[in-house]
Amino acid sequence: MPRELAISGTHAFVMKVLNEEISSTGSSRVLDIGAGQGALSVRLVGAGYQVDACDYLPEQFDVEGVTCRRCDDTGILPFEDESFDLAVAVEVLEHIDGHEGFSRELARVLKPGGRLFFTTPNILSLKSRLRFLFTGFFYSFDPLEPFTRDPVSQHIAPFSLNRYAWMLSQQDLAVEKVLTDKTQRSSALLSCLIPFIRLSSRLRYGKNPHVKAQNSTTVLFGRKLVIIARKA
Repeated sequence: MPRELAISGTHAFVMKVLNEEISSTGSSRVLDIGAGQGALSVRLVGAGYQVDACDYLPEQFDVEGVTCRRCDDTGILPFEDESFDLAVAVEVLEHIDGHEGFSRELARVLKPGGRLFFTTPNILSLKSRLRFLFTGFFYSFDPLEPFTRDPVSQHIAPFSLNRYAWMLSQQDLAVEKVLTDKTQRSSALLSCLIPFIRLSSRLRYGKNPHVKAQNSTTVLFGRKLVIIARKA
């Protein structure tokens, strides 16, 4: 079996959410972006999806019957327009630059009504906010060494929920649901801060729904941001 490169249990969680929130297989064609060795592709095939894959290092991909094409860290996807019903990117977006181009590519390869599912480290958790306050660096985003570029291991794009929602909306991709894979115990222990966060946000931005979403319990406690969006 190909090795799961994400945190243990991530792929099982992804399949659970796909089954509960999307549950369309058979004729559904899925693109596994940043497929690694192919551990998630194996699960997708087993669930009945028609799977294509792409990765920065396609030579490490090892799933019989599934083609993995090369894609670089610019986010360009080597596939035809309106090819897929679903695109899945697990722990990918934090590794790439040029997110405007990447979201444009996602919209291009998805069919009308197609969905995007992705996970990424949650910089909005209480743990991450406190870490940034004291160190200047978000959770899961360590200092970057100048003159060094390693798209496989470096996390270079610490984006918030609001930033992702805005970026996707520019390509007619609307966020449908925001989930998390796990509640961080360290964030839950900081729950006493929530009233102050929400009060200060209300005083500054009023009843702005985007601010409310960023300060939801899911986001404040969650380890990962898990976002499902749909192409108009």
